[in-house]
Amino acid sequence: MVGEILEKVDDGQMGVVLKRMMVRAASKVAERYGVQALVTGEALGQVSSQTLTNLRLIDNVSDTLILRPLISYDKEHIINLARQIGTEDFARTMPEYCGVISKSPTVKAIKAKIEAEEENFDFSILDKVVEEANNVDIREIAQQTQQEVVEVETVSGFGPNDVILDIRSVDEQDDKPLKVEGVDVVSLPFYKLSTKFGDLDQSKTWLLWCERGVMSRLQALYLREQGFENVKVYRP
Repeated sequence: MVGEILEKVDDGQMGVVLKRMMVRAASKVAERYGVQALVTGEALGQVSSQTLTNLRLIDNVSDTLILRPLISYDKEHIINLARQIGTEDFARTMPEYCGVISKSPTVKAIKAKIEAEEENFDFSILDKVVEEANNVDIREIAQQTQQEVVEVETVSGFGPNDVILDIRSVDEQDDKPLKVEGVDVVSLPFYKLSTKFGDLDQSKTWLLWCERGVMSRLQALYLREQGFENVKVYRP
């Protein structure tokens, strides 16, 4: 889904389109389980997609009721609430990344323009994502954390058989190309890894790299879970 948005949707509209896709997906899951409402942690005006205009357009894609209990709270109030209910540490240590980042996100999206952008989207991908999704009962999360977790090695240097794999989006790579002396750098955006990584030379060790290191680690873990042992995270 992220790949479709990055490749087919206008930069300024991506955030709203992404949220609309999320609501569509969540609504399908809600219908499957007989859930009457969706709950989000959105707060009014906190980011560009959370203006009144944009929230209205996001809600328009679903008949499912969307509850936003934090809608009028500021960030400090939300942090205090998290502290009171015991989730502050969890929120603080949770890796944060954004796969869809607009350079100039709209704060007042126009419905006709959003719908025109979505005409380019392959909705069969959304259906496939929902169909194959792993739905987890929140009461089982603690039990799952006790299960064996796949680890991935982080390196700051490279060997003779290593290749750096720049997984940033195409726009990021164009704006700030990665050049590292003494090692080859290959470009493969993160949203293409699941389908294209297997086409790379598997005799090489691939060092995944992104600016902050969060996306590269996440994608390396996904690849390891798929059986690729020749991946590491590059953090110079």
